Amino acid sequence: MFKSRILLSVIGAVLLLGATPAWAQEMVVTGPPPELRRNLDAFQKAFNSGDAAAYETMAKATFTPGYLKQQTADERKAAYTKMRTTFGTIKFEQVERNGPDAPLQVSVKGSAASGTFWIDLDESHRIDGLKVEAGKTPYADRRH
Repeated sequence: MFKSRILLSVIGAVLLLGATPAWAQEMVVTGPPPELRRNLDAFQKAFNSGDAAAYETMAKATFTPGYLKQQTADERKAAYTKMRTTFGTIKFEQVERNGPDAPLQVSVKGSAASGTFWIDLDESHRIDGLKVEAGKTPYADRRH
């Protein structure tokens, strides 16, 4: 009798403590959609190529038509050259998004400098805006 009461108490405690509360925040950890992964990989590959023509080819394939029209090919080449000079070759360290309408916040480690790329996306995961900040990355002080 005493053993069964202890056993039932232990099972009850495990069930009670192991139950997930209804108010727990859901975290999505499955990774980005394939289209987004493909576009980010193309961006990083073209950026690291050191070739403005490869960057322009990538831009035509992954930028939205509206964003592509905001700059001429020469303006994109100048912007790419400036970013490449600032960062060197890059590696995406961490990618976060604070809601479906928020831009991607990409922490970048470059061979010359590190920083953050803010990338706006459209609903098909094409690049619709790009803002670059060189300097300290937002997660540089993390210890985990």
